[in-house]
Amino acid sequence: MRPQLTIKAAGRTDIGVKRRNNQDAILLADDLTYFVLADGMGGHQGGEHASAIATAAAGAVFSGAVTDAALSSADRKSLAALPDPAARITRHAILEADRRIVEQSAKRPELAGMGATIETLYIRDGAATIGHVGDSRIYRLRGGRLAQVTEDHSVLNEELKRRRMTDEEIANFPFKNRIVRALGHLADRRVDIHQVELAPGDLFLMCSDGLHDVADHEDVERALAQLAREPVRACERLVELAIAGGGPDNISVIIVAVE
Repeated sequence: MRPQLTIKAAGRTDIGVKRRNNQDAILLADDLTYFVLADGMGGHQGGEHASAIATAAAGAVFSGAVTDAALSSADRKSLAALPDPAARITRHAILEADRRIVEQSAKRPELAGMGATIETLYIRDGAATIGHVGDSRIYRLRGGRLAQVTEDHSVLNEELKRRRMTDEEIANFPFKNRIVRALGHLADRRVDIHQVELAPGDLFLMCSDGLHDVADHEDVERALAQLAREPVRACERLVELAIAGGGPDNISVIIVAVE
């Protein structure tokens, strides 16, 4: 029998130091069973709209407010092929978010071409099911060590797969922030899904690149280990770290702690 687990969670989004508007969006379910983070792209209006659409659409699927009727027949078949219900719901949530962004892009010329990253975490039956598109990230802290669960869908990461790069080369890479997969442009329908059995003491960090591109990994690990039982303070601390690093982008974090 799986142990009875308690979930504590908090989230925070901040405009940062250098941006004029916040194109990130976060959503935490009232019952703490699902969490969504998105980072929008597409100019002043497009990015804000894309991230808001993504979080609202995914949340509607996780809450059971919408069915898959609006999806294409091919997408519905891809859902039916997944045997695990949590994986099906996660894929459905992300495909619905993509569908709504594409729909709004077509309806409103000023939003044409908008897109977003998305991270989802869905807790069910003692496991966390993670959905991922783009270069926002999800990490897990277990035993005091912080490990990245997702893999960036970025030009930089594709280059790192091909060759070894120095820290200086990575820092100066000309296409560092260019992503190769995003909502609104998901023609290949590829969605990364990971499933992780939960254990007491686990902590998950969902974040946009405004944190992970700026804050030192060891500083983030240390802050989470120290404040694991205080998600609100942990979120505040991570935003402080990103701002101390210059805050060049919007900063969004969600922390999900398992007790």
